[in-house]
Amino acid sequence: MEVKSERHDTVCEAPTLLKLAEGLELWFKQDDRFFLPRGNVRLLIETPRAYESPLTSVFNQLFMMVLKDTLTEITYDAEIAGLWFEIRDTIEGIVVHIDGFNDKLLQLLEILVKTLRTCKVEQTQFDVYSREVKKKLDNARHSEPYGHVQTNTSFLNQGIMWRFMDKLAAFDLVTIDRLQLFIDSLFEQTRVQMLVTGNFEEREAVAAASMVQSLLGSRALPEYARRVPRALLHEPGVYVHHALMPEKGNVNSCVDYSVYTGMTSDHRGRVVLDLLSLIMQEPFFDQLRTKEQLGYITYSTERKYNGGHMTLRLLVQSEASPIYVRMRIDHFLREFRSRLDEMTLEKFDGYVSSLRVAREEKIKNLFEESGRMWRHVSSGYYEFDRIATDLEILRTVSQRELLEFWDMYVDKQRASAYISLAATIWSTKIAQPTDEELEKFGDGVHAVHGSLEHDGERVLSVEHVDRVLRQMDEAGDDEERALERIISEYESMVKGEADVEKAVAKMRKPASHVRTAIAMAREQNKPVCGKADNGLLNMGVVRSPSGDWLFREASAFRATLRQSGAPVPTRPLVPKY
Repeated sequence: MEVKSERHDTVCEAPTLLKLAEGLELWFKQDDRFFLPRGNVRLLIETPRAYESPLTSVFNQLFMMVLKDTLTEITYDAEIAGLWFEIRDTIEGIVVHIDGFNDKLLQLLEILVKTLRTCKVEQTQFDVYSREVKKKLDNARHSEPYGHVQTNTSFLNQGIMWRFMDKLAAFDLVTIDRLQLFIDSLFEQTRVQMLVTGNFEEREAVAAASMVQSLLGSRALPEYARRVPRALLHEPGVYVHHALMPEKGNVNSCVDYSVYTGMTSDHRGRVVLDLLSLIMQEPFFDQLRTKEQLGYITYSTERKYNGGHMTLRLLVQSEASPIYVRMRIDHFLREFRSRLDEMTLEKFDGYVSSLRVAREEKIKNLFEESGRMWRHVSSGYYEFDRIATDLEILRTVSQRELLEFWDMYVDKQRASAYISLAATIWSTKIAQPTDEELEKFGDGVHAVHGSLEHDGERVLSVEHVDRVLRQMDEAGDDEERALERIISEYESMVKGEADVEKAVAKMRKPASHVRTAIAMAREQNKPVCGKADNGLLNMGVVRSPSGDWLFREASAFRATLRQSGAPVPTRPLVPKY
């Protein structure tokens, strides 16, 4: 239990790269902050076999479950010794993480790696865990709409990803013999990425890395064969993905709206996006959830894809038509610019201060410190000074810069290379427009038609609504007059039917979706056509009257996208040994 490190006036924020060779990347940092007899080891065993197909990803998931079962006794012994460990599968391979008192930690690491390498699947284990994995995949189709739509958004932005339906399609090939063959061949070629922190010395870290490589007994995985997570790159344009809920009983639909805001490698843009996301969170929720009552699940955030784009994301799960909801998000974004422009300097400084306080939050323990360093290592950017960089940028960021960022990326009419992707999923309780209708009629027509259905009117066709809106434009009618035209058309078609008065009363409410949709149809902006290839039309992608690209087959559209390059390190990687 001896503490090996000495106290210094300053704390080192970055680990030291001890070794960098084909097959091994070893980072080390001796504890200079907490001075406790504790350690933390994080290990990524990269193996291209782990996620090369939906079937192998299922095998890797099964392998982890069998392994945890095999390690049950060791788990108990580790807890008694003040140790904790986790083993999980990732796109790149397998992650091993150990935390606790350092005196027995490396012995536990040896046991875990040895068990990984020599694991044999028993029939009872296979029967139990294959059923469990199959059940989880089957249950995935019963997820809430926001879960499905987030999966679709990730699928359209990540270079490597298998969905639950891809895995289910391959599940018939899962057998115990194939699983064992997969495990036996999993470590033929590997690359070890390792971070050792805490109450250790360099020689112990080097010895631990050598031990791991020796136990694996693998050939080194060449740099060109690594499966580094990459992003998919979208050309300028407006893209909308329409999908149907797999489960028929859910009345909710969902929209996950992403506006692309430059590349993740843009440090200053990254900080401005974080600030913008912070400013937008409360107003977005207040407008669409509290005031408009569109749905309980409503939020805005940001997302950064490794090696690719950054996005401003806005999500709403609602019983309303996804086209109506998407137009409400568009309307919010149009109105929000004036809010940014009119924001007082005092309020702006308050947001900057809040973001600064979040960045300056102190690390509480070794586990947290190790986690922060590991994120920088595993991302491929090695930006250990990221917090200092962000804080320096925050000192100079201005309200004017925030507006310029908005105009460059978020404002559909001002941005020179505007990119957005709306992943929508439709409840089976809502009539989804056909491709022919999407191509012929604008979003405003579909929003009004969907709102009529939402308010209980299921008689008027899309053609009826389009005709009324055209009459409104030709006659110069206001929204009230257009609403009365629609009601008159509706009443003439449903004379004598029950619930007519109830439906009409709902349409006439001051905050009815129909009123709002009519107003949106009137203020629809000019097209944002972008530079997307018209060859998309040959793949079943539809071009709307406003120039948006609408598609249903995510896999086919995804295949047209370019992949980003791998993340580029922000510092030279020069090993000590």
